[in-house]
Amino acid sequence: MPALTATEIAWSMRCHAQALHHEWITPNAYLYAWESDLITVSALGHVHEIEIKTSRSDLKNDMKKPKHGDGLLVKGTALETEGATKPKDKRPIRRPNFFSFALPCAIYRARRPVVLPPYAGVYTVDEYGRVREERAPVQLHTERISTRQLFLLARRIHHRYWDQLRRGQHAPDTLQLELAG
Repeated sequence: MPALTATEIAWSMRCHAQALHHEWITPNAYLYAWESDLITVSALGHVHEIEIKTSRSDLKNDMKKPKHGDGLLVKGTALETEGATKPKDKRPIRRPNFFSFALPCAIYRARRPVVLPPYAGVYTVDEYGRVREERAPVQLHTERISTRQLFLLARRIHHRYWDQLRRGQHAPDTLQLELAG
């Protein structure tokens, strides 16, 4: 059986979030200082970021990102890089209430599992698209997403939609470009 793709895992997680009555489900969104594979917002206004991984190496590489390695998700602060008055100035950063990984069952159940952060939830997806919560995520904070943040997210989705529509309908015909060149 072929390996699951990121799109298949994302769709399964979307269906899972919808079954949990999450009111907002957005793929590939920039709500924080990084791109999130999937963001869902619960009826309580809590944001859940889901990072989708399709391979063991992809999962291991993700552990090197600042949100995990520098503890941005847990601490909620980052060292100032510009305009810092002291080397240890910290600034607050926005972050999700919950963070989880979604990956194929085979990767999670491998003989030598990848060590994942204790705050991260783990969801596995099988070849039929069934989702199983292997480990519940730890709540990182209790602040709810603001209306302003939701509008920002909606605006970005809006612009992405129109950009994709424009590219799909008005993209130059490659055959005509080859004939002209």
